[in-house]
Amino acid sequence: MIKQHIILTCRSCLLYCDMKDLWHAYDFYLLRHKPQRESTPMDILLNFLTAARLAIAPLLLILAIAGFRTAFIVFFIITMVTGLAEEVLARKTHQFTASRSLLFSWGNFLTFFIIISGVWILWPEIIRRDVIFLSILLAAHFIPVILGHLKYSRLTSYHTWTTKLATIMIGCAALYVVTGGPILALEVAIPFYMFARIEEIAITTILPEWEHDVPSLWHALSMERNRSKEATVKAEEKLRAVLAGIDDGYFELDLKGNLTFFNPSLSKYMGYAEQELAGMNSRQFMSKETAKKAYRSFKEVFQTGRSSFISDWEIVTKSGETRFFDASVSLLRNPKGEPTGYRCIGRDITERKHAEEAARTHREQLYQASKMVALGTLVSGVAHEVNNPNNFIRLNAPILKEAWDGMLPILNEYYRENGEFSLAGVDYTTMREKIPLLLSGIEAGSNHILQIVQDLKSYVQKDSTGFDNVVDLNKIVESALSLISHTIQKSTSRFSVSYGEALPCIKGNFQRLEQVVINLVQNACQALRDKDKEVRLFLSLDKEKRHVTLTVEDEGIGISKENLSRITDPFFTTKQDAGGLGLGLSITKRIIEEHHGKILIQSEAGKGTRIEVLFPVQQQVFGEKHELI
Repeated sequence: MIKQHIILTCRSCLLYCDMKDLWHAYDFYLLRHKPQRESTPMDILLNFLTAARLAIAPLLLILAIAGFRTAFIVFFIITMVTGLAEEVLARKTHQFTASRSLLFSWGNFLTFFIIISGVWILWPEIIRRDVIFLSILLAAHFIPVILGHLKYSRLTSYHTWTTKLATIMIGCAALYVVTGGPILALEVAIPFYMFARIEEIAITTILPEWEHDVPSLWHALSMERNRSKEATVKAEEKLRAVLAGIDDGYFELDLKGNLTFFNPSLSKYMGYAEQELAGMNSRQFMSKETAKKAYRSFKEVFQTGRSSFISDWEIVTKSGETRFFDASVSLLRNPKGEPTGYRCIGRDITERKHAEEAARTHREQLYQASKMVALGTLVSGVAHEVNNPNNFIRLNAPILKEAWDGMLPILNEYYRENGEFSLAGVDYTTMREKIPLLLSGIEAGSNHILQIVQDLKSYVQKDSTGFDNVVDLNKIVESALSLISHTIQKSTSRFSVSYGEALPCIKGNFQRLEQVVINLVQNACQALRDKDKEVRLFLSLDKEKRHVTLTVEDEGIGISKENLSRITDPFFTTKQDAGGLGLGLSITKRIIEEHHGKILIQSEAGKGTRIEVLFPVQQQVFGEKHELI
């Protein structure tokens, strides 16, 4: 009956622990230790000890069933010595691998189970007498095994120092008891064994994955701390790799605004080396207005704890270039929840801003162009309306002059006979001198109105001519000045013009060159502080360099050095408040280059500006009248 119960117990335990794991472990061991080199005597010895332990375990059960107590005790001692020697040698020779450790665990488990079964068979009185202590011993042994199998699906193979010592104590105490010694030895060993198994339970609870050869609970805690550190390091490395791979600028600031961390993209956008950027204060690469804006946003984030979005954040790079960012700002906290700084993610929108500005300028330019088209239509209509009454004046003025000439002998005779008389309240002798002047003025004024209307119509009408016409710069300047005479009179009382004598003609487009003169003179007039400042325009010929020079000088506010190199760039203007678009000099330069000329600008802030336009003179445009000497 006892034998049948032992067999049933063995089968139950083997079903729970799944003996396939033992054979899988052994296959794994053989696979890992498949000789890729010649086996050493130590390899042979360890393999022999392993095989001996696995062979002795079932032998012990057979001896117990057969009733051989002495043989059972002898082989029990051999098993203990063999297991201890195997583990010591494996550790000394650094062959205590995961597979060998798992085999050791299986050997210990089978040995423990078979020894308990053997004692139950051979010494049942001991089992009946000390069933409580033995039950505690069995529970202390099986509970860690069951927990490890549930968590790792394999036997725990920690082989802690306390377990080794407790196993030796239990083995020695068991031998002492079965050989007739008091149960006290076993009662003393069981609490220490329980402590060792509790330590294994704690290790199983701490370790998330199966580990072998864990000497103590302190080692398990150290392993878990190291694993956490490695996981943290890997997470940080992954985060750094992600931050290094994004185009957006990421950086962290302390509460004083000093950079504590940033990714390479920020360094690239800022133009600073990473060593230069580290520790810089955020105010060092912001304008004063942007710094105030950022301070308000950071303050709001600090007080509310909520993230904030800063749009159009102007950042000044190392080279002095201004770049624009959209940035998200959030609060950094320490483990206690106390604010320690700020986390910022900024996206460079400089190109987008430039594109938006270019689009806005283009829309404004189209608007101005539409106004010019409307102006052209208006000028044509006004010119027609002005010409009609002006034609009455032009036609009637000569008739009035002829009538006056015809009346003059009659009036003179009347004056000789009757003396002084009045016309329109004025003495005849005075009117006789003034009326011819008045009639001449009316005729001249009418002709001037006609000329202005013709110039306006010529300026606004669509230009269908090319650049191969022979044009006279003197006439171009004269026509241009007539169009902007009002602007000149309003801006300065000291305007002078000097036309070139015997100036050769050049090849070009009359209307476009007229626009060059208008733009230059208008700029000069707009640069004057008051009407007492002078504007001079003169034309000259350089026979050696074979070019005609148009020069415009003014005593205006001048141009600063930093703006002088950009003054002809499209859309660059220093007169934004006055509605300037920055296109006048850009268009002027383009027209000059279309005529194969060049523009030279000299200026000093506060003293005025001198602009020279040089047009090449080609031999074929010279007639006999303009032949160079």
